[in-house]
Amino acid sequence: MTGRWITRMAAVLAVVLTADAAFAAGSTPGWTINIQAGSAVRVTMKTDEAFDAIWMGRDGDRAVFERFDPHETISMPIDSVRRVRTRRASTSSNAGAMGALGAVAGVFGAFAVIGLLLRGT
Repeated sequence: MTGRWITRMAAVLAVVLTADAAFAAGSTPGWTINIQAGSAVRVTMKTDEAFDAIWMGRDGDRAVFERFDPHETISMPIDSVRRVRTRRASTSSNAGAMGALGAVAGVFGAFAVIGLLLRGT
């Protein structure tokens, strides 16, 4: 008798807890978890308005962004946001030249250090 009672109570408890977990699982969009706070993002609203901002984080059921233009902090319901994408940093137009300059400086710097070491002996 006691074994059946414990089994029934365990089954009722499992059903009650599973129902709460199932409803809570799909309530948070993935971008609120995957994007780190402080990242530059492109936000697209459900009204097709888009703007560039910094993702500040969540405030309950609201998303907090710091807009680039105009500079303001906005808080909006997460449900009103259609998409949030991380902005890619733009590369400098002379990044290749800077890389070559660094390689040359590294080679000549190594030769200079070797020359100083050999001269001292």
